[in-house]
Amino acid sequence: MSFLGRFLVEQGAITEEQLADGLRFQKEHNRRIGEMAVDRGVLTSGDVDGICRRQQTDPRLFGDIAVKERRLSRQDLDRLLFFQKVQHTYLGEALLLRGHIDREQYKRLLGRHFALRQSGQISLRYIQDFFADNTVAELLVAAAGRAFCRVAGLALAVTALGQPEDMAAFPETGLLTGLLPGPRRLCAAIGLSASLAAGLCRETDAAPAEKALDAFFTTTLLFFQDMLRDASLLARETRLTRGGTFSHPREESLGIRCDTPAGDAAFAIWIEESPA
Repeated sequence: MSFLGRFLVEQGAITEEQLADGLRFQKEHNRRIGEMAVDRGVLTSGDVDGICRRQQTDPRLFGDIAVKERRLSRQDLDRLLFFQKVQHTYLGEALLLRGHIDREQYKRLLGRHFALRQSGQISLRYIQDFFADNTVAELLVAAAGRAFCRVAGLALAVTALGQPEDMAAFPETGLLTGLLPGPRRLCAAIGLSASLAAGLCRETDAAPAEKALDAFFTTTLLFFQDMLRDASLLARETRLTRGGTFSHPREESLGIRCDTPAGDAAFAIWIEESPA
């Protein structure tokens, strides 16, 4: 899902139909790693089909599987990721090319972005996918979703976004910190409802319960680090620990609400410029 797209719809900047058209245009013009690998002669169509079948039961990314199975070298994968990155069409570009937003709207958005940078604060609500490569929020939610699936067989679905909820209302939390290129400092919190925490323990049959929760947060971090690397975002000093307090301003943070069959989860994400 596109967090920027949902935000633009909720703000009345575009309609649901325009968002769908922009996402369709984006999908048609962005190429998958497998397609690029075949074109460049480093994989065959059979290789790609085999890795895609493997992904039906393996939560790892396409490139990770290809490297692990020695179908691609790490150097080949890095090259493919680079070409994919420079040729990528972002949602903002798609909406602009399709005529759903105009350049004045784009300038106002960049003006807001610049003002936040000057004050040392960057709101993900204004830079997500929009002529920028910051996909940290999407990757974190995707990593948690993979961890829920791997640890307890639970599917995660995004239901809302906006300002973060009070993370103190969630009985189980994890605090993620790290340094992103820029440099920028990342702080994010993951909150689990009581029923979701209990569901994790129940589905994993872990005793004591802390083992299931530790496994979830550890697996989320591992997936997140891998996905950041594959998105060419070289993060440093990333840690995800149970507990901790998310104390950053809610009005300049991104909040994401999610559902699982066992209960609710919430994310709060903050990024700021870090002194050089």
